[in-house]
Amino acid sequence: MIKAVIIDDEHHSIETLKWKLENYCPEVQVVASFDRPAEGVAWLKLNAPDLLFLDIEMPMLNGFDVLEELGKEISFDVIFTTAYDNFGIQAVKCSALDYLLKPVQNKELKEAIEKHQRKSNRRIPSEQIDALMTNIQAERKGKMGRIALASKESIEFVDPAVIICCEASSNYTTVYLTDNRKKVISRILKDFEDMLTPYHFFRAHNSFLVNLKQVREFIRGDGGYLLMENKMKIPVSKNRREELMSLLL
Repeated sequence: MIKAVIIDDEHHSIETLKWKLENYCPEVQVVASFDRPAEGVAWLKLNAPDLLFLDIEMPMLNGFDVLEELGKEISFDVIFTTAYDNFGIQAVKCSALDYLLKPVQNKELKEAIEKHQRKSNRRIPSEQIDALMTNIQAERKGKMGRIALASKESIEFVDPAVIICCEASSNYTTVYLTDNRKKVISRILKDFEDMLTPYHFFRAHNSFLVNLKQVREFIRGDGGYLLMENKMKIPVSKNRREELMSLLL
């Protein structure tokens, strides 16, 4: 069983999530829940669950404050729960942390639990927490955050500007960098689209997300494709060509 804790200042949100977990994710057992974040922090300092569902927008202590109170050595996984337009959601995405949008959908909840189960290391590394806090500060200042590229070997934090493009491969994504390196990340391309679209990236094809600032040419022949600064040729879907050209011109 996965031992889970919920921290959310709205009692009805806690009860709804409990019901959904009981009915759609029976492998999860909610061992504690708190509508007062400070009480949740105190409990977590003495106990070690497997997973924490953590609301972002809460009075007194928000979700990021809760993580800061717990310190860098967090021995469990975290899934944030938040409204789509809440402050901090972009920082969560860029730090490669998991989140669920309210109202939580059954399918997305099941997928989040399955993703948790697939993780070889079910805790948040301190480097990832540092990246989250850095990205929150950047978001407050209206600046660009850094993207977490988490592989089996390491978590590398890069400026979005050094990413040329991302290529889908089943449940993995290959990220091509300006220093001629590439990294294979265990996240789907849609995750990178969510992270990078605010930083001038565009889904040119079902299999490719491109940095518009790294596009050298649009070639009309062979169905139309992009020539990138690293000389990669990226196909362009017909139904996305018009929007792409409007962004490039």
